Amino acid sequence: MSSEVEEIKGRLGVVELIGEYLRLAKAGSNWKALCPFHNEKTPSFMVSEERGSWHCFGCGKGGDIFSFVMEMEGIEFREALEQLAQKAGVELKRFSRGDRGYQEEKDDKGKLFSILELATKWYEKNLWEGKGKEKILKYLRERGLQDASIKKFRLGYAPDGWRNMLEFLIKKKYKIEEIAKTGLLVEKNSDPPLNSPPYQGGEDMARINYYDRFRDRIMFPIQDILGRAVGFSARVAPGGDEKNAKYINTPQTSVYDKSKVLYGLNFAKIEIKKKNEAILVEGNTDVIASHQAGFENTIAVSGTALTEEQTKILKRYGENLKMGFDMDAAGQAAARRSIRVCLENDLNVKIILPSAGKDAAESLKENPEIWKAAVEGAEGVIEYYFREIFSRYDAGKPTDKKKIAAELLNVIKDISNPVEQAHWVKELAVKIGTEEKVLLDVLKKTRLKEKKDVSNEGEEKEIGRAGNLEGKILGIVFVFPEDCRKEVAGIDPRDFQKEKEGAIIKAIKQNKENYSLEKIKALFSDYETKKFIEEAVFEAEVRFGGELGDGRDQLDPIGELRGYIRLLKQKRQKGKILEIMQDIKSAEASGDKAGAKVLMEEFQRLLDEVEED
Repeated sequence: MSSEVEEIKGRLGVVELIGEYLRLAKAGSNWKALCPFHNEKTPSFMVSEERGSWHCFGCGKGGDIFSFVMEMEGIEFREALEQLAQKAGVELKRFSRGDRGYQEEKDDKGKLFSILELATKWYEKNLWEGKGKEKILKYLRERGLQDASIKKFRLGYAPDGWRNMLEFLIKKKYKIEEIAKTGLLVEKNSDPPLNSPPYQGGEDMARINYYDRFRDRIMFPIQDILGRAVGFSARVAPGGDEKNAKYINTPQTSVYDKSKVLYGLNFAKIEIKKKNEAILVEGNTDVIASHQAGFENTIAVSGTALTEEQTKILKRYGENLKMGFDMDAAGQAAARRSIRVCLENDLNVKIILPSAGKDAAESLKENPEIWKAAVEGAEGVIEYYFREIFSRYDAGKPTDKKKIAAELLNVIKDISNPVEQAHWVKELAVKIGTEEKVLLDVLKKTRLKEKKDVSNEGEEKEIGRAGNLEGKILGIVFVFPEDCRKEVAGIDPRDFQKEKEGAIIKAIKQNKENYSLEKIKALFSDYETKKFIEEAVFEAEVRFGGELGDGRDQLDPIGELRGYIRLLKQKRQKGKILEIMQDIKSAEASGDKAGAKVLMEEFQRLLDEVEED
């Protein structure tokens, strides 16, 4: 596998790959960006083209192209390997027996993707060549959707009937339990649904307990970031049974989690990154109409409001969001929930005010310039709430002042940036004629959520986030070999309690007179060790090279190294102390006074060593 990994890394540049997800800016010989894995204002996410590595100095995460894709997509190594192999045009060897568990899971998900792709094609065929050709296509065109857009987003039609999809997929040799896992079927544990025809299938009569979830509906495939169909949103067909829900969606499955999927993001991600801005609308049709009109950075939520996971996904591509929800009672509630999670995650939000209550698709059908003007004239979210709330009350009345303050502070409290929050508290105080201190006291009483501390200062905090003292030590040792020989000689390999890091430091000590990065790397053939070495070196190069622009180039690497070695030694000693304490308790409990005495002496010796350090 190691040769395949190296071949993939050789074909896919780390800067090019990460640049598909993040907005990278040059920083000396490296590149930097805002970290997609934690909230920050100042970029601390660094990428090295030379090393093929990335590292965040804020949260401590790092690695190569495989670990980046694993973090971004929430997948395991094997899946990242396959995805990048396909991208690089590298053919992978068959999996070994040791990978059986993964292979079974992969095969299971692979079948679901295959079934969903077949279903999508079947729905498409029914739209263009089958029963939906007249009625459904006419309806979509009347909504202003062009054929090219309908095909791009792969819209389809599920004809009326209880088992159309089920029969189709059974004929394709899929088992009913496999089909059921996609969410395409509904299980009926007792009698079949009313008017459901009996299935004449001999030994397969058990299938009568299942029927198609989607019947007489317009089908909108929901695609993941890679463009794979993971589920469906289905609208009741025009003239269909209006007693049924207007929209029904695929339930949660192993490949579809609605809290992590944004409709249209697979098409919009490049444009969002380019513009540093996304447009969020309510419906699938709004997304399609917007893309058709040139607003290709438009997306929609799969549920009713943005989730924290979706917000974090959006922040990977841009920092700004324009929200085009229908601001009726239901729309305002959904918008408020979305706004709250955006503000808490430091996403800049503006509100698109629809024309005469029309949604994006309706505005675009009437006149694209109407929607364009609404998007360009989007109002800052806090400004919107100030204007909207003040319009409903009389700021001269004490009782109304109280209501205004309560409603606006409920919004202001969600702002994660303290400077921006202070600005709006001051603005509110001026507008209702009260002291800032009074409003600040009210804010405290609302029990503001604690904000994540993303400060990069403080040795203990930084070590706690980065978590790997061994990696920091090895990085400095490799980057400053001539200056570190004395310190290397004094390192006790027993302090390196992880096998991988311990093997590396032993190799360095064995070659202490003439060790080098390339020489030590050549001693290891496994991918994980080589990746760890590259990441440790890259972190040290950036940390002491001043490319973060935060004064770290003034740090003394040898002084830092000595501190890390001391902390690592203390860490092992404290672990031994805890073990001895347990042994002392056991000895005393069993009446072994002599053993307890020896252990107490060792316990005291270790305590003295820790105090001396």
